[in-house]
Amino acid sequence: MKQLFTLLFVLNGYFISAQTFTDMGAVLPQLSFSITAFGDCDNDGDLDLFISGMDNSASIVGGLYIYDGGSYTFSTTSTLPPVYMGAAVWGDIDNDNDLDLVIVGQDASYTDISKVFINNNDGTFTDLSSGITPIEQGDITLSDFNNDSYLDISITGVGASERVTKLYKNNGDNTFSELTNVNLPGMNNGEIGWGDYNNDNYPDFILSGFDDNTGGTDTFYTKIFTNNGDETFTESGIPIHQGWLGDVEWGDYNADGNLDFVISGTGGSGADRFTLLYKNNGDSTFTELDPGFSGVSHSSLEWGDFDNDGDLDLFLVGVTTTPGDGNDIATIYTNEGGDTFTDTYITTFNASYFGDADSGDIDGDGKIDIVITGYDDIYTPKSAVYKNNTGLTITNLNTEWFDIYPNPTIDKKLNIICNKEIANKSNNEISIYNMNAVKVFYYKMSRNIGISKEVDLSGLKAGVYLLEFKSGHKLACKKLVVE
Repeated sequence: MKQLFTLLFVLNGYFISAQTFTDMGAVLPQLSFSITAFGDCDNDGDLDLFISGMDNSASIVGGLYIYDGGSYTFSTTSTLPPVYMGAAVWGDIDNDNDLDLVIVGQDASYTDISKVFINNNDGTFTDLSSGITPIEQGDITLSDFNNDSYLDISITGVGASERVTKLYKNNGDNTFSELTNVNLPGMNNGEIGWGDYNNDNYPDFILSGFDDNTGGTDTFYTKIFTNNGDETFTESGIPIHQGWLGDVEWGDYNADGNLDFVISGTGGSGADRFTLLYKNNGDSTFTELDPGFSGVSHSSLEWGDFDNDGDLDLFLVGVTTTPGDGNDIATIYTNEGGDTFTDTYITTFNASYFGDADSGDIDGDGKIDIVITGYDDIYTPKSAVYKNNTGLTITNLNTEWFDIYPNPTIDKKLNIICNKEIANKSNNEISIYNMNAVKVFYYKMSRNIGISKEVDLSGLKAGVYLLEFKSGHKLACKKLVVE
Protein backbone atom coordinates (compact mmCIF):
# COMPACT_ATOMS: atom_id res chain seq x y z
CA MET A 1 0.00 0.00 0.00
CA LYS A 2 1.39 3.65 -0.80
CA GLN A 3 1.61 5.96 2.45
CA LEU A 4 1.09 9.85 2.62
CA PHE A 5 1.10 12.37 5.47
CA THR A 6 -1.06 15.41 4.78
CA LEU A 7 -1.88 18.30 7.09
CA LEU A 8 -5.66 18.72 7.12
CA PHE A 9 -7.48 22.04 7.30
CA VAL A 10 -10.20 22.13 9.98
CA LEU A 11 -13.12 24.35 9.11
CA ASN A 12 -15.66 26.01 11.40
CA GLY A 13 -17.50 27.59 8.52
CA TYR A 14 -17.68 26.78 4.85
CA PHE A 15 -15.21 26.75 1.96
CA ILE A 16 -15.30 27.19 -1.80
CA SER A 17 -12.64 25.34 -3.78
CA ALA A 18 -11.83 24.87 -7.45
CA GLN A 19 -9.45 22.04 -8.21
CA THR A 20 -7.01 22.90 -10.97
CA PHE A 21 -3.89 21.03 -12.07
CA THR A 22 -1.16 22.11 -14.49
CA ASP A 23 1.31 19.93 -16.39
CA MET A 24 4.63 21.17 -14.98
CA GLY A 25 6.48 20.19 -18.17
CA ALA A 26 8.80 17.73 -16.44
CA VAL A 27 11.40 16.29 -18.81
CA LEU A 28 10.64 12.58 -18.42
CA PRO A 29 10.66 9.54 -20.71
CA GLN A 30 7.28 8.93 -22.32
CA LEU A 31 6.25 5.47 -21.11
CA SER A 32 3.75 2.62 -21.11
CA PHE A 33 3.72 -0.58 -19.00
CA SER A 34 5.23 1.80 -16.50
CA ILE A 35 6.10 2.31 -12.83
CA THR A 36 5.99 5.51 -10.76
CA ALA A 37 7.03 6.06 -7.14
CA PHE A 38 7.44 9.41 -5.36
CA GLY A 39 9.92 9.51 -2.47
CA ASP A 40 12.32 11.97 -0.84
CA CYS A 41 15.43 9.83 -1.34
CA ASP A 42 17.92 12.68 -0.72
CA ASN A 43 16.21 14.00 2.44
CA ASP A 44 15.93 17.58 1.17
CA GLY A 45 12.22 17.95 1.89
CA ASP A 46 10.79 17.45 -1.60
CA LEU A 47 9.74 14.37 -3.57
CA ASP A 48 12.03 12.70 -6.06
CA LEU A 49 10.61 10.25 -8.60
CA PHE A 50 11.47 6.74 -9.72
CA ILE A 51 9.87 6.26 -13.12
CA SER A 52 10.48 3.56 -15.71
CA GLY A 53 8.77 1.55 -18.42
CA MET A 54 8.67 0.97 -22.18
CA ASP A 55 9.10 3.88 -24.58
CA ASN A 56 7.74 4.22 -28.11
CA SER A 57 10.71 2.28 -29.54
CA ALA A 58 10.00 -0.68 -27.22
CA SER A 59 13.12 0.05 -25.14
CA ILE A 60 13.05 -0.25 -21.35
CA VAL A 61 14.12 3.15 -20.03
CA GLY A 62 13.88 5.42 -17.00
CA GLY A 63 15.37 5.54 -13.53
CA LEU A 64 15.65 8.04 -10.68
CA TYR A 65 14.76 11.69 -11.25
CA ILE A 66 15.76 14.19 -8.55
CA TYR A 67 13.48 17.14 -7.81
CA ASP A 68 15.33 20.41 -7.25
CA GLY A 69 14.57 24.00 -8.07
CA GLY A 70 11.16 23.25 -9.53
CA SER A 71 12.22 20.59 -12.03
CA TYR A 72 13.19 16.92 -12.31
CA THR A 73 16.70 15.87 -13.41
CA PHE A 74 17.83 12.35 -14.24
CA SER A 75 20.31 10.93 -11.72
CA THR A 76 23.40 9.52 -13.42
CA THR A 77 24.77 8.08 -10.16
CA SER A 78 21.89 6.07 -8.68
CA THR A 79 22.40 2.94 -10.88
CA LEU A 80 18.74 2.03 -10.24
CA PRO A 81 17.66 -0.17 -13.18
CA PRO A 82 14.69 0.68 -15.37
CA VAL A 83 12.01 -2.02 -15.52
CA TYR A 84 8.56 -2.46 -16.99
CA MET A 85 5.49 -4.56 -16.17
CA GLY A 86 6.28 -4.33 -12.47
CA ALA A 87 6.16 -2.11 -9.41
CA ALA A 88 8.38 -0.09 -7.08
CA VAL A 89 8.00 1.32 -3.58
CA TRP A 90 10.17 3.45 -1.28
CA GLY A 91 10.74 2.60 2.39
CA ASP A 92 13.44 2.65 5.06
CA ILE A 93 14.48 -1.00 4.88
CA ASP A 94 17.56 -0.72 7.13
CA ASN A 95 16.20 1.86 9.62
CA ASP A 96 18.93 4.43 8.93
CA ASN A 97 16.47 7.29 8.31
CA ASP A 98 16.72 7.43 4.53
CA LEU A 99 14.54 5.87 1.86
CA ASP A 100 15.54 2.65 0.12
CA LEU A 101 13.81 1.25 -2.98
CA VAL A 102 12.42 -2.18 -3.84
CA ILE A 103 11.62 -3.01 -7.47
CA VAL A 104 10.06 -5.89 -9.41
CA GLY A 105 9.54 -6.33 -13.17
CA GLN A 106 11.49 -7.04 -16.34
CA ASP A 107 14.74 -5.13 -16.79
CA ALA A 108 16.27 -3.82 -20.04
CA SER A 109 17.40 -7.34 -20.98
CA TYR A 110 13.82 -8.63 -20.48
CA THR A 111 14.88 -10.59 -17.39
CA ASP A 112 12.57 -10.82 -14.37
CA ILE A 113 14.00 -9.17 -11.26
CA SER A 114 13.05 -8.53 -7.63
CA LYS A 115 15.62 -6.18 -6.11
CA VAL A 116 16.19 -4.36 -2.83
CA PHE A 117 18.37 -1.25 -3.21
CA ILE A 118 19.82 0.33 -0.06
CA ASN A 119 20.29 4.10 -0.11
CA ASN A 120 23.92 5.03 0.56
CA ASN A 121 22.88 8.65 1.24
CA ASP A 122 25.34 9.93 -1.38
CA GLY A 123 23.21 9.60 -4.50
CA THR A 124 24.08 5.92 -4.97
CA PHE A 125 22.31 2.68 -4.08
CA THR A 126 23.54 -0.83 -3.28
CA ASP A 127 21.78 -4.00 -4.47
CA LEU A 128 21.34 -6.27 -1.43
CA SER A 129 21.12 -9.45 -3.51
CA SER A 130 18.17 -10.27 -1.30
CA GLY A 131 17.20 -13.61 -2.84
CA ILE A 132 13.59 -12.54 -3.32
CA THR A 133 11.90 -14.51 -6.13
CA PRO A 134 12.09 -12.56 -9.44
CA ILE A 135 8.67 -11.67 -10.86
CA GLU A 136 6.92 -9.52 -13.46
CA GLN A 137 3.29 -8.47 -14.06
CA GLY A 138 2.70 -8.02 -10.37
CA ASP A 139 3.24 -5.93 -7.27
CA ILE A 140 5.72 -5.42 -4.44
CA THR A 141 4.78 -3.76 -1.15
CA LEU A 142 6.28 -2.95 2.24
CA SER A 143 4.67 -3.47 5.64
CA ASP A 144 5.92 -4.27 9.13
CA PHE A 145 3.59 -7.25 9.37
CA ASN A 146 5.14 -8.62 12.58
CA ASN A 147 5.58 -5.28 14.38
CA ASP A 148 9.32 -5.68 14.98
CA SER A 149 10.05 -2.16 13.62
CA TYR A 150 11.54 -3.49 10.36
CA LEU A 151 9.75 -3.22 7.03
CA ASP A 152 8.93 -6.60 5.52
CA ILE A 153 8.37 -7.33 1.83
CA SER A 154 5.46 -8.94 -0.02
CA ILE A 155 5.32 -9.83 -3.71
CA THR A 156 2.70 -11.21 -6.07
CA GLY A 157 3.09 -11.83 -9.79
CA VAL A 158 4.41 -14.09 -12.54
CA GLY A 159 7.67 -15.93 -11.88
CA ALA A 160 9.86 -17.94 -14.24
CA SER A 161 7.80 -21.14 -13.97
CA GLU A 162 4.70 -20.22 -11.98
CA ARG A 163 2.66 -17.42 -10.48
CA VAL A 164 3.66 -16.61 -6.91
CA THR A 165 2.58 -14.66 -3.84
CA LYS A 166 5.22 -14.59 -1.10
CA LEU A 167 5.92 -12.77 2.16
CA TYR A 168 9.49 -12.04 3.28
CA LYS A 169 10.45 -11.17 6.84
CA ASN A 170 13.09 -8.47 7.32
CA ASN A 171 15.66 -10.00 9.68
CA GLY A 172 17.05 -6.60 10.65
CA ASP A 173 20.50 -7.28 9.17
CA ASN A 174 19.77 -6.58 5.49
CA THR A 175 18.64 -10.16 4.90
CA PHE A 176 15.15 -11.56 4.36
CA SER A 177 13.50 -14.88 5.17
CA GLU A 178 10.47 -16.21 3.30
CA LEU A 179 7.49 -17.15 5.48
CA THR A 180 7.19 -20.78 4.43
CA ASN A 181 4.11 -21.46 6.58
CA VAL A 182 2.03 -18.98 4.57
CA ASN A 183 0.45 -20.61 1.52
CA LEU A 184 -1.02 -18.01 -0.83
CA PRO A 185 -2.24 -18.39 -4.43
CA GLY A 186 -0.04 -16.88 -7.13
CA MET A 187 -1.48 -14.01 -9.15
CA ASN A 188 -1.20 -12.78 -12.72
CA ASN A 189 -1.27 -8.95 -12.74
CA GLY A 190 -1.77 -9.13 -9.00
CA GLU A 191 -2.11 -6.39 -6.41
CA ILE A 192 -1.39 -6.63 -2.70
CA GLY A 193 -2.40 -3.83 -0.33
CA TRP A 194 -1.80 -3.66 3.43
CA GLY A 195 -4.03 -2.02 6.03
CA ASP A 196 -5.14 -2.71 9.61
CA TYR A 197 -8.87 -3.08 8.97
CA ASN A 198 -9.70 -4.53 12.43
CA ASN A 199 -7.58 -2.09 14.52
CA ASP A 200 -5.59 -4.80 16.33
CA ASN A 201 -2.28 -3.07 15.49
CA TYR A 202 -1.28 -5.76 12.98
CA PRO A 203 -1.61 -4.93 9.26
CA ASP A 204 -3.83 -7.19 7.17
CA PHE A 205 -3.81 -7.35 3.36
CA ILE A 206 -5.97 -7.59 0.27
CA LEU A 207 -4.76 -9.89 -2.52
CA SER A 208 -6.24 -9.43 -5.98
CA GLY A 209 -5.45 -10.73 -9.46
CA PHE A 210 -5.96 -13.71 -11.75
CA ASP A 211 -5.69 -16.85 -9.61
CA ASP A 212 -3.39 -19.70 -10.64
CA ASN A 213 -5.69 -22.57 -9.68
CA THR A 214 -3.46 -25.59 -10.28
CA GLY A 215 -5.46 -28.50 -11.62
CA GLY A 216 -8.57 -26.42 -12.04
CA THR A 217 -9.88 -23.31 -13.76
CA ASP A 218 -8.09 -19.99 -13.32
CA THR A 219 -10.40 -17.40 -11.78
CA PHE A 220 -10.66 -13.75 -10.86
CA TYR A 221 -9.53 -13.40 -7.26
CA THR A 222 -9.94 -10.81 -4.49
CA LYS A 223 -9.60 -11.77 -0.82
CA ILE A 224 -8.75 -10.14 2.51
CA PHE A 225 -6.25 -11.97 4.72
CA THR A 226 -6.31 -11.26 8.45
CA ASN A 227 -3.02 -10.99 10.33
CA ASN A 228 -3.02 -13.41 13.29
CA GLY A 229 -0.13 -11.60 14.99
CA ASP A 230 2.21 -14.61 14.81
CA GLU A 231 3.43 -14.33 11.20
CA THR A 232 0.46 -16.33 9.96
CA PHE A 233 -2.60 -15.11 8.06
CA THR A 234 -6.16 -16.37 7.71
CA GLU A 235 -8.47 -15.75 4.76
CA SER A 236 -11.20 -13.58 6.30
CA GLY A 237 -14.21 -14.74 4.30
CA ILE A 238 -15.25 -11.09 3.81
CA PRO A 239 -17.15 -10.92 0.50
CA ILE A 240 -15.56 -8.67 -2.14
CA HIS A 241 -16.24 -8.23 -5.86
CA GLN A 242 -13.85 -10.54 -7.71
CA GLY A 243 -11.62 -9.10 -10.41
CA TRP A 244 -8.15 -8.32 -11.74
CA LEU A 245 -6.25 -5.77 -13.90
CA GLY A 246 -7.11 -3.04 -11.40
CA ASP A 247 -5.90 -1.48 -8.19
CA VAL A 248 -6.75 -1.51 -4.48
CA GLU A 249 -6.15 1.27 -1.93
CA TRP A 250 -6.95 1.54 1.78
CA GLY A 251 -8.08 4.86 3.25
CA ASP A 252 -10.34 6.15 6.03
CA TYR A 253 -12.51 8.27 3.75
CA ASN A 254 -15.15 9.01 6.41
CA ALA A 255 -12.68 9.64 9.29
CA ASP A 256 -14.37 7.20 11.68
CA GLY A 257 -11.09 5.54 12.69
CA ASN A 258 -11.72 2.42 10.59
CA LEU A 259 -9.86 1.76 7.34
CA ASP A 260 -12.08 1.52 4.28
CA PHE A 261 -10.87 0.53 0.81
CA VAL A 262 -11.60 1.09 -2.85
CA ILE A 263 -11.01 -1.48 -5.57
CA SER A 264 -11.15 -1.39 -9.35
CA GLY A 265 -10.71 -3.86 -12.21
CA THR A 266 -12.48 -6.21 -14.56
CA GLY A 267 -14.30 -9.44 -13.77
CA GLY A 268 -17.40 -11.38 -14.63
CA SER A 269 -17.43 -12.15 -18.35
CA GLY A 270 -14.38 -9.97 -18.86
CA ALA A 271 -16.47 -7.05 -20.08
CA ASP A 272 -17.35 -6.01 -16.53
CA ARG A 273 -15.57 -2.85 -15.33
CA PHE A 274 -15.95 -1.75 -11.72
CA THR A 275 -14.71 0.69 -9.09
CA LEU A 276 -16.33 -0.03 -5.75
CA LEU A 277 -16.01 1.46 -2.28
CA TYR A 278 -16.06 -0.80 0.78
CA LYS A 279 -17.08 0.96 3.97
CA ASN A 280 -15.65 -0.52 7.18
CA ASN A 281 -18.45 -1.06 9.70
CA GLY A 282 -16.03 -1.33 12.63
CA ASP A 283 -16.94 -4.94 13.40
CA SER A 284 -14.78 -6.77 10.82
CA THR A 285 -17.49 -6.41 8.18
CA PHE A 286 -17.73 -4.11 5.18
CA THR A 287 -20.61 -2.59 3.24
CA GLU A 288 -20.17 -2.43 -0.53
CA LEU A 289 -21.02 1.03 -1.89
CA ASP A 290 -21.26 2.29 -5.45
CA PRO A 291 -20.80 6.08 -5.17
CA GLY A 292 -20.82 6.51 -8.96
CA PHE A 293 -17.11 5.99 -9.59
CA SER A 294 -16.39 5.09 -13.22
CA GLY A 295 -15.69 1.39 -13.53
CA VAL A 296 -12.13 0.98 -14.83
CA SER A 297 -9.57 -1.70 -15.56
CA HIS A 298 -5.83 -1.26 -16.30
CA SER A 299 -6.16 1.34 -13.59
CA SER A 300 -4.51 3.23 -10.74
CA LEU A 301 -6.23 4.63 -7.64
CA GLU A 302 -4.93 7.18 -5.13
CA TRP A 303 -6.58 8.48 -1.95
CA GLY A 304 -5.60 12.05 -1.05
CA ASP A 305 -7.00 15.32 0.24
CA PHE A 306 -6.64 16.96 -3.16
CA ASP A 307 -8.87 19.95 -2.32
CA ASN A 308 -7.49 20.50 1.22
CA ASP A 309 -10.86 20.37 2.95
CA GLY A 310 -9.94 17.75 5.56
CA ASP A 311 -11.18 14.50 4.00
CA LEU A 312 -9.93 11.97 1.47
CA ASP A 313 -10.81 12.36 -2.19
CA LEU A 314 -10.16 9.71 -4.85
CA PHE A 315 -7.98 10.02 -7.96
CA LEU A 316 -8.85 7.44 -10.61
CA VAL A 317 -7.27 6.63 -13.98
CA GLY A 318 -7.97 3.70 -16.33
CA VAL A 319 -10.19 2.44 -19.16
CA THR A 320 -13.94 1.97 -19.00
CA THR A 321 -14.16 -0.58 -21.84
CA THR A 322 -11.69 -2.55 -23.96
CA PRO A 323 -8.19 -0.97 -23.96
CA GLY A 324 -7.44 0.98 -27.12
CA ASP A 325 -10.99 2.04 -27.92
CA GLY A 326 -10.49 5.59 -26.60
CA ASN A 327 -12.67 5.22 -23.52
CA ASP A 328 -10.02 6.02 -20.95
CA ILE A 329 -10.51 8.39 -18.04
CA ALA A 330 -8.51 10.32 -15.43
CA THR A 331 -10.35 12.33 -12.79
CA ILE A 332 -10.74 13.18 -9.12
CA TYR A 333 -13.86 12.33 -7.15
CA THR A 334 -14.30 14.94 -4.42
CA ASN A 335 -15.47 13.67 -1.03
CA GLU A 336 -18.66 15.53 -0.10
CA GLY A 337 -19.26 13.59 3.14
CA GLY A 338 -22.04 11.13 3.81
CA ASP A 339 -20.61 8.51 1.41
CA THR A 340 -21.11 10.96 -1.48
CA PHE A 341 -18.47 11.86 -4.08
CA THR A 342 -18.60 14.34 -6.99
CA ASP A 343 -16.65 13.95 -10.23
CA THR A 344 -14.57 17.13 -10.66
CA TYR A 345 -13.65 16.47 -14.32
CA ILE A 346 -9.98 17.53 -14.29
CA THR A 347 -9.61 18.16 -18.00
CA THR A 348 -5.84 18.73 -17.93
CA PHE A 349 -5.06 15.14 -16.88
CA ASN A 350 -3.79 12.79 -19.53
CA ALA A 351 -5.89 9.63 -19.30
CA SER A 352 -3.89 6.43 -19.56
CA TYR A 353 -3.87 2.65 -19.36
CA PHE A 354 -1.13 0.04 -19.14
CA GLY A 355 0.56 2.60 -16.94
CA ASP A 356 0.84 3.81 -13.37
CA ALA A 357 0.17 6.86 -11.20
CA ASP A 358 1.28 8.21 -7.86
CA SER A 359 0.49 11.23 -5.70
CA GLY A 360 2.38 13.40 -3.23
CA ASP A 361 3.23 16.98 -2.31
CA ILE A 362 6.36 17.29 -4.43
CA ASP A 363 7.41 20.78 -3.33
CA GLY A 364 5.99 21.19 0.18
CA ASP A 365 3.30 23.73 -0.68
CA GLY A 366 0.63 21.71 1.15
CA LYS A 367 -1.09 20.54 -2.04
CA ILE A 368 -1.03 16.99 -3.37
CA ASP A 369 0.38 16.65 -6.88
CA ILE A 370 0.03 13.71 -9.30
CA VAL A 371 2.19 11.83 -11.82
CA ILE A 372 0.48 9.84 -14.59
CA THR A 373 2.12 7.48 -17.10
CA GLY A 374 0.84 5.05 -19.73
CA TYR A 375 -0.77 4.87 -23.16
CA ASP A 376 -3.07 7.75 -24.05
CA ASP A 377 -6.27 7.32 -26.08
CA ILE A 378 -4.34 7.12 -29.38
CA TYR A 379 -1.98 4.44 -28.07
CA THR A 380 0.98 6.77 -27.51
CA PRO A 381 3.12 6.46 -24.36
CA LYS A 382 2.85 9.50 -22.07
CA SER A 383 4.36 10.71 -18.79
CA ALA A 384 3.51 13.93 -16.97
CA VAL A 385 3.66 15.45 -13.48
CA TYR A 386 0.68 17.65 -12.64
CA LYS A 387 1.04 20.44 -10.08
CA ASN A 388 -1.96 21.03 -7.86
CA ASN A 389 -2.95 24.70 -8.12
CA THR A 390 -6.20 24.36 -6.22
CA GLY A 391 -7.41 27.72 -5.00
CA LEU A 392 -9.20 27.83 -1.66
CA THR A 393 -11.44 30.54 -0.23
CA ILE A 394 -12.23 29.86 3.43
CA THR A 395 -14.44 31.69 5.89
CA ASN A 396 -14.27 31.35 9.67
CA LEU A 397 -11.09 29.24 9.47
CA ASN A 398 -9.91 28.38 12.98
CA THR A 399 -6.45 26.85 13.05
CA GLU A 400 -5.87 27.47 16.75
CA TRP A 401 -8.07 24.83 18.36
CA PHE A 402 -5.44 22.09 18.31
CA ASP A 403 -1.64 21.89 18.34
CA ILE A 404 1.20 19.68 19.62
CA TYR A 405 4.66 20.37 21.03
CA PRO A 406 7.51 19.63 21.07
CA ASN A 407 7.67 18.08 17.62
CA PRO A 408 10.01 16.16 17.38
CA THR A 409 9.26 14.94 20.88
CA ILE A 410 11.71 15.20 23.80
CA ASP A 411 12.05 12.05 25.95
CA LYS A 412 8.93 10.77 24.15
CA LYS A 413 6.73 13.30 25.95
CA LEU A 414 4.16 15.22 23.93
CA ASN A 415 1.87 18.09 24.93
CA ILE A 416 -1.59 18.32 23.37
CA ILE A 417 -2.88 21.89 23.27
CA CYS A 418 -6.46 22.89 22.54
CA ASN A 419 -8.63 25.94 23.08
CA LYS A 420 -11.17 26.30 25.90
CA GLU A 421 -14.09 25.20 23.76
CA ILE A 422 -12.39 21.93 22.84
CA ALA A 423 -10.87 21.39 26.31
CA ASN A 424 -14.34 21.32 27.90
CA LYS A 425 -15.69 18.65 25.57
CA SER A 426 -15.93 15.02 26.67
CA ASN A 427 -15.38 13.35 23.32
CA ASN A 428 -11.81 14.34 22.43
CA GLU A 429 -9.79 11.42 21.07
CA ILE A 430 -6.17 11.08 19.97
CA SER A 431 -5.04 8.31 17.62
CA ILE A 432 -1.51 7.82 16.31
CA TYR A 433 -0.75 5.77 13.17
CA ASN A 434 2.61 4.48 11.96
CA MET A 435 3.85 4.58 8.36
CA ASN A 436 1.96 1.37 7.59
CA ALA A 437 -1.42 2.90 8.52
CA VAL A 438 -1.48 0.82 11.72
CA LYS A 439 -2.97 2.51 14.79
CA VAL A 440 -0.26 2.28 17.48
CA PHE A 441 -1.63 4.64 20.15
CA TYR A 442 -5.06 5.73 21.37
CA TYR A 443 -6.00 8.14 24.13
CA LYS A 444 -9.42 9.48 25.13
CA MET A 445 -9.16 12.83 26.87
CA SER A 446 -11.46 13.47 29.83
CA ARG A 447 -13.54 16.61 30.26
CA ASN A 448 -12.02 19.74 31.81
CA ILE A 449 -8.46 18.69 31.07
CA GLY A 450 -7.42 22.29 30.57
CA ILE A 451 -5.80 23.65 27.47
CA SER A 452 -2.69 21.46 27.73
CA LYS A 453 -2.22 17.75 28.41
CA GLU A 454 1.07 15.83 28.47
CA VAL A 455 0.94 12.41 26.85
CA ASP A 456 3.53 9.68 27.43
CA LEU A 457 4.64 8.08 24.15
CA SER A 458 7.31 5.83 25.65
CA GLY A 459 5.63 2.82 24.07
CA LEU A 460 6.40 4.09 20.56
CA LYS A 461 9.62 3.46 18.67
CA ALA A 462 11.50 6.42 17.18
CA GLY A 463 10.09 7.35 13.79
CA VAL A 464 7.50 9.34 11.82
CA TYR A 465 3.80 9.02 12.65
CA LEU A 466 0.44 10.61 11.87
CA LEU A 467 -1.41 12.04 14.89
CA GLU A 468 -5.17 12.39 14.48
CA PHE A 469 -7.22 14.55 16.89
CA LYS A 470 -11.00 14.12 16.80
CA SER A 471 -13.38 16.35 18.75
CA GLY A 472 -16.99 15.72 17.89
CA HIS A 473 -17.23 16.43 14.17
CA LYS A 474 -13.91 18.27 14.09
CA LEU A 475 -10.87 16.45 12.75
CA ALA A 476 -7.23 17.49 12.42
CA CYS A 477 -4.08 15.57 11.61
CA LYS A 478 -0.44 16.45 12.09
CA LYS A 479 2.82 14.80 11.23
CA LEU A 480 4.54 13.67 14.43
CA VAL A 481 8.22 12.81 14.83
CA VAL A 482 9.13 10.68 17.85
CA GLU A 483 12.79 10.76 18.88
